[in-house]
This record gives sequence, structure tokens and C-alpha cells, in this order.
Amino acid sequence: MIKRRQRRGQQEISEVQDRDYGWQTSVSDIVRVFSEHMRSKYRPIQVNEDSVRTMLETECGRVPDAWREILEMPMTAEELKTAVFKGDSKKSPGRDGIGLEFFKVLWEDEQVILEHCLLRFFGTGNYQSVRNKEP
Repeated sequence: MIKRRQRRGQQEISEVQDRDYGWQTSVSDIVRVFSEHMRSKYRPIQVNEDSVRTMLETECGRVPDAWREILEMPMTAEELKTAVFKGDSKKSPGRDGIGLEFFKVLWEDEQVILEHCLLRFFGTGNYQSVRNKEP
């Protein structure tokens, strides 16, 4: 119990410096400084609607047809492996929470199955098309 309290105390913010370089130590002052910082950092910005409309009407946001064809080509097994092994092992590329380390560890033993499942998923965008199907 004592260690837990000590650890919790080490993780607790006990003082912060405000924008005037003064140190604040009370909980209410720490919360106030944090709130002021977040409000100033994420305050609404003025947007000129005509500028936004002009920007959206320009052609620079369009992908050329030749690029579109390349981007829509099916992913190859080699591209898939490169993407998996370049990614941070602790990061999860999807909402399922499965990190890339899972795929890296299983790759050598289960390469055919992983390629089949992942390529089918990325090809269809549908997990249901992967379930209960053999490679």
C-alpha cells in the first residue's frame, strides 16, 4: 500500500509554470493554468469563407487519372509485408487494437494465411469476406 501511494505521488503533477513564469502549486491553480493553456492553444480560428471556397474550387486537389489507376491497384504480398515490417510494433493500424507486433511474430510461420486474410480484407474492405475462407 505504501509503495502504491509513493508511485501515485510520483505520477502526480505537483506544480506548473504559468505564462508569466510563476509557479502554481495548488490543485485549483494547476487546473486553471492547464485550462488557460488548452483554451489558448485550441481556440477557434477565424476562417474566411471565400478563401475556403476558392481553395476547394482549384484543380490542385485532384489526383490525375494515371495516379488514380495506380492507387487503386490491388496491394501485392510484398507491399503488404513491407508495410507490416516498417510499422511501429506497438501501433495498431485498425480499431481492433491488434498491434503490428502480432503480425511480425506470426509472419514466418503463418505467412500464407496472413497474406490471404489481409489482402482479401484490403481488397474488399470487408472483414466478413475473410472469415471462414481457406487460402
